[in-house]
Amino acid sequence: MGWKNKPTSFAAQIQADGDQHLRKISAEMLRGVITGSPVMDGTFRSNHRVTVDTITNETVEGTGNTSPKGNLDQVVFNDGAKEILKAHLGSCVYIQNNLPYAVALENGHSEQAKNGVYALTFQYICEKYR
Repeated sequence: MGWKNKPTSFAAQIQADGDQHLRKISAEMLRGVITGSPVMDGTFRSNHRVTVDTITNETVEGTGNTSPKGNLDQVVFNDGAKEILKAHLGSCVYIQNNLPYAVALENGHSEQAKNGVYALTFQYICEKYR
């Protein structure tokens, strides 16, 4: 009696499924922090940075919403999604905002995001995939 499906095929499928799941959760997390971001001029929302297996200190402070009205969210998401596609099972996907006031916003110093942005999104994603 032989194998119906080779064990190597099974392992490859597990790897592919893991990669896909990591990317899906990372994209949902990115979408959550973008949509949960308070907006005055769009600078905070446009500064969410996504990297894989390394952090960044990059910001584009002061640029604000340079995208056509209503298009900023999609531009920021698309930039992050390009990075997320590089992730694979075992990767660490970092989503961060390096603006000097990002910590204050996360700690509730905005009427638009009284409970923060990142922690709230993280809690939601954890509950969703529990």
